[in-house]
Amino acid sequence: MAAPLERGGAHGAVIDHSLVEGGTLRKKLAVIVSATALLAATPVTQASADPSINPSCPSGYACFWPNKNYGGNRGKVSGNNANFRKLKNSARSCGNRGWEDCISSIMNNGKQCTVYFYSLRNYSKKSRWHSLSRRDAVPDFGKKPPTGFNDPRFDNSISSNKWCRS
Repeated sequence: MAAPLERGGAHGAVIDHSLVEGGTLRKKLAVIVSATALLAATPVTQASADPSINPSCPSGYACFWPNKNYGGNRGKVSGNNANFRKLKNSARSCGNRGWEDCISSIMNNGKQCTVYFYSLRNYSKKSRWHSLSRRDAVPDFGKKPPTGFNDPRFDNSISSNKWCRS
C-alpha cells in the first residue's frame, strides 16, 4: 500500500510520510545541507576561456584589455572615471580615444567592492552597463556566464566606470 500523501499550506507542499518515518528524508536533507555548505565555502571566480591565460592586474585596480582573453596592452583604474577618452593609453591601441569604446575583457582586483562599467560617459544607465565583483574577470563579454555577460554588444563600448555603487 502506498504511503499517505498530504497537501497543505499556502504552497501546496506534498509530504510522503514513509520518507519522514524511515529517516530517508533526514538523510537526504543532511546530504543537501552538507553539499550546500561545501559550495558556499568554495571561492567563486570567473574562469578564463583558456585556462593557460593568467592575466596580471595589480591589487587595488580594475584592469582592462583591448582584446578578448586579456590580449593586448593592459589599462587600469583605481577610482571613478566619467570619461574613458581621457584615460592615458600609452600603447595607443585605441587610436586617439584613450580607452573609450576599446575594451574587450576586464578584471576586478579592487580591495573592497564591485566596479561598474558603463557604455556611456558619466556613469549613465541609459544604455548598457555591467557590474563586476571583486576578484572576478570577464575574458569575453559575448560568452555566457560564468565566463561572460552574454552581451556581445558590450564589447568595445565601455566609456566610464564607478566603484561600489551604481
